[in-house]
Amino acid sequence: MFHTVMPVLSCPIEPNLDRAEVLRRICVRPPYFALERMQLHREELVAEVHAELPRSAELGPIQGAELSRHAAIAGLCVAALAQPDDQRRYYLAQRATYRGFESNAPYGSSVTLRASLLNLTRREATARIQASAAGLPLADLEVQYTILTDSAFARLFRSRQRPDFVAQTVDRMPPLPEGQLSHVGDTWTRRIAEVPAEACAGHFDGYPAMPVAILMGQLSQLAGLSLGQGQPFWIPQASVEAQDFCWAGESVAFEAQANAHQGLQHDFACRAEASGRTVGQMQLTLQRAAEICS
Repeated sequence: MFHTVMPVLSCPIEPNLDRAEVLRRICVRPPYFALERMQLHREELVAEVHAELPRSAELGPIQGAELSRHAAIAGLCVAALAQPDDQRRYYLAQRATYRGFESNAPYGSSVTLRASLLNLTRREATARIQASAAGLPLADLEVQYTILTDSAFARLFRSRQRPDFVAQTVDRMPPLPEGQLSHVGDTWTRRIAEVPAEACAGHFDGYPAMPVAILMGQLSQLAGLSLGQGQPFWIPQASVEAQDFCWAGESVAFEAQANAHQGLQHDFACRAEASGRTVGQMQLTLQRAAEICS
């Protein structure tokens, strides 16, 4: 599925895209949308992003789940810019594959995204997004989207509409409540009694849904706990399938179950449930830093 990834030359990005024009075509808003210095060059979207979450045990300049959030947005932007008109559409990420590379770039370093369109029809899109930091590959992602018009989205989710919910006037995505953490054997679980609307900021106006990347971030954090509190790791690969939305006001449960490990690599089966229904699943591999296993 993935192509060979070559070293990327690091150079400043000079923006040539009107941010407001891009936002008119897509379904997400700040603070969830956080692409910087966007440029369109030969049908490839280039942008910069920076870590917003507090530093964790995960190595590299940005956590894999947060990187996936920005990458999925870059992918839907390049699809929106390829449309024959400037109408707003909803690009709902359904499946994604992630291949990560170990990085020594300091946490918070600038990350460059390069998104290209692999497929676009009226109802579906697929994008490839390459991420680099300090001139070296960081991750390679492929994201598949279902495309809905404004009117189709409104029909499907009219029962979830909250006209009072608009993009929040905050600089970055607020954290989820800590909830209740537990583990039995090789399975870690976190339960949150009610998802606050603030955790859905910028996703979507009038329809507060918790982004898939936020769900997956919770799952990767749980998996990381099973390696030992504070033990450094990075993510070599993951595959994600989104089946439904988790809406503001719903209860949510995250579960990460250790399946197997070989050497430094540990495999996990993860899922998220909202009000008892499965909304997302992830197969995840974490790799421990070599120095802690000697």
